[in-house]
Amino acid sequence: AKFPIKWTAPEAINFGCFTIKSDVWSFGILLYEIVTYGKIPYPGRTNADVMTALSQGYRMPRMENCPDELYDIMKMCWKEKAEERPTFDYLQSVLDDFYTATEGQYQQQP
Repeated sequence: AKFPIKWTAPEAINFGCFTIKSDVWSFGILLYEIVTYGKIPYPGRTNADVMTALSQGYRMPRMENCPDELYDIMKMCWKEKAEERPTFDYLQSVLDDFYTATEGQYQQQP
């Protein structure tokens, strides 16, 4: 079966193991897409390159316009061991805190 390699967790690619934790991995990729305004993840890499790089511990670097705190969340989603990835409840809480801490930057000025 075909599926989107660049959005899929390593254990799902290699072993067909799709779980809520593999969804968390994909959520980290979605965050990358949001920060980059829709760019394809792992730019310049083929699917085969991505699979090899991930197995060697590679993760996409922080994008220039990405706050460190948000990149830290992405890295949590991209942990090698699925059981070490956060839950969606935890992610919601952390992202809510991140939004609260930064919302003043996005409000319109009077």
